[in-house]
Amino acid sequence: MAKKNEPKWIDIHTTTNEYEANIIKGLLESEGIHCLLKSFRVTQFPFNIGHLGEIKLLVPSIEAEKSKRVISQHLSNKHS
Repeated sequence: MAKKNEPKWIDIHTTTNEYEANIIKGLLESEGIHCLLKSFRVTQFPFNIGHLGEIKLLVPSIEAEKSKRVISQHLSNKHS
């Protein structure tokens, strides 16, 4: 059970690519946003099995909108 002062963590991005997850985590942290990775990967298998291959990026709920903007800006710059 979460304590009163602990932030609620929100899933803001899901990927199956470990490199992508770590790049986005670094991007968010460079903006001062705390980020956690929650992985459902089964490391014994060299492939992904549906949801078992997902990696979720979680941020405190108060940072969710800023995080989504940072990711969106990064992706739009990447594709320009």
